[in-house]
Amino acid sequence: MRHSIAFLIFILIIGALIGTVTGELLGLLVGEGTKMYSFFNIGVTPSFGPAKLNLIIMGITFGINMKINLCGIIGMLLCAVLTLRKL
Repeated sequence: MRHSIAFLIFILIIGALIGTVTGELLGLLVGEGTKMYSFFNIGVTPSFGPAKLNLIIMGITFGINMKINLCGIIGMLLCAVLTLRKL
C-alpha cells in the first residue's frame, strides 16, 4: 500500500512535534546550567509569515512558526522509519 505525500508530511510533522516536546522536557529535567540543557534545547525555528489578507470589511493574518531541536529531528526519523517499515 502506497502512502500519499500529504500523509508522509503529516507523519514527519507529528514526529517533529513529539521529538521537540520530548527534548524540551528532557532539557527541563537536566537543569538550565548544564551542557546537556543546551544540547537538548538548541534548535532552529523555521517560520512563514505574517502574510496579511485585507478583505475591506475584515483582515486575516496567516503565519506558521515551529521550533525544531535535535530530538525533533530524531523524532522525525523515527516516525518515518516506523511508518515506512509497515509498507
